[in-house]
Amino acid sequence: MNNLLSLYNVFNTVAATGSISQAAKVLYVSQPAISKAITNLEECLNQVLFVRNSRGVKLTEEGQILYKYTKA
Repeated sequence: MNNLLSLYNVFNTVAATGSISQAAKVLYVSQPAISKAITNLEECLNQVLFVRNSRGVKLTEEGQILYKYTKA
């Protein structure tokens, strides 16, 4: 349970910053650790939460719904 909460914290930070590298700086962890946490959360939920591109990340529709609930 505690691990899932930390995944949601990483998810919220990535969603707020729009960047995996910026989230890594905010959370004081490595960029690969952030990527792995997002991948783990997506696998756990069986949903794609972000569309990744060279400029950062963008929430999918499912990601926007999750962000709305986890942000509150």
